[in-house]
Amino acid sequence: MLNAPVKVKADERAVTNLLTSASEAQSEKVLAEKDVNWNEYGLDEPRFSITFVTQDKKLELLFGEYNPAKTSCYLRVEGDPRLFLVADTLKNSLDKSPLDLRDKSVLALAPADVNRIIVAKGDQETELRREAAEKWLMTKPEQFAVKNTLVERALLALTNLTATDIIDNPKADGDPYGLEKPEESISLVGEKREQTLLVGKAVQKQGPPGSEPDRYARVKGQDTVYVIGPRVLKAVTTDPNQLRDRTLLSFKSGDVEKLEVELDGKKWSLVLTKDGKWEMEQPEKKTLADVLPVTTILWDLRQMEWKSLTSPAPADISTLYLDKPRLVLSLFVKGAASPLIMKAGWPPDEKKAPKEEAAGGTPAASRPEKSQPKAGKKAEGKEPAPEEKPTGPETMNVLVEPHDEKGMVFVADGKFVQRLRADLEKLAGK
Repeated sequence: MLNAPVKVKADERAVTNLLTSASEAQSEKVLAEKDVNWNEYGLDEPRFSITFVTQDKKLELLFGEYNPAKTSCYLRVEGDPRLFLVADTLKNSLDKSPLDLRDKSVLALAPADVNRIIVAKGDQETELRREAAEKWLMTKPEQFAVKNTLVERALLALTNLTATDIIDNPKADGDPYGLEKPEESISLVGEKREQTLLVGKAVQKQGPPGSEPDRYARVKGQDTVYVIGPRVLKAVTTDPNQLRDRTLLSFKSGDVEKLEVELDGKKWSLVLTKDGKWEMEQPEKKTLADVLPVTTILWDLRQMEWKSLTSPAPADISTLYLDKPRLVLSLFVKGAASPLIMKAGWPPDEKKAPKEEAAGGTPAASRPEKSQPKAGKKAEGKEPAPEEKPTGPETMNVLVEPHDEKGMVFVADGKFVQRLRADLEKLAGK
């Protein structure tokens, strides 16, 4: 506890650091063993002193002037006749203000204890609610899944918020801090505790050009006024476009036990064995020597986001090419009652990659007509050009079951199809 000049909880880490610095302190040099003129070194009226008291012992260190090089300080230990020279870093580590040593935490909640976050700005109120350990929903002003990383970042910033200054006896006349009608309030609600941070006026002080000012703040129901930096308020976003979770498939890669893909008239089935190895069951049965393509597919799926959505989905999904989807992907996740299924459709006029020629050959489009081989005959010394391959659509219409955005058809980047084809070919050993 800090007992003076105000009685409040101390900063445990700051006090521990101070005690560590003191217990490990060493002198650079003993300048005199006795008969020291303390006045000559500024030690008759020391600049700074610190006293340590145990149950049966008392130790007082007195710091005087700096040496001519300003790199060290003269030090006296009360009751010791010697004059010491110590590094100025020792003085700096011990010379702490009451603000340095007091607990500057503003809110007393841990991130895991918070189930709801309510942010009010003017007439706008945004509410976020925890659905599971790593799942958050916006419930006001709209309802949809939000990005867990953004909410956790905001929670971490709020629960670790420390004041840059503390006003223990705030002015009572008028509303000098703008806290009677705060510009913003942030409520953290848990099962056992609720705290609301009221954010008031900007602190008028000189700062670098373009820098945002600190703000006055108070915890509802408490008198102490804090000065907080602008960074924490930036971490708490309420913009639905930024918060909305656009993830198509929500899963953890390590939880996937089976992956099935139906594409281009073929079915691929990949299974994770009990000893942690991936095996292919379809189109042929074999143990995979290289699992990188599987890892890449799962990574791609986890990172895939929708660009836009159709709500509600049309009654005739054939208009979106989803009555006979060209891609069906099923993820069997550990602990889930049913697989996570993604169906994708796109127009039949899919782009094709240009034909590749054998080394040294001439592209067919630029080849003179007389050099073209006659129908039914093979050009001597020439390998036939490979068949054109589809490159994948620009965009694709997607249905995902189950999904938080129920009954929605999503539009996603179709380049995933091209990457998926390439990874499946690698698995086949082509």
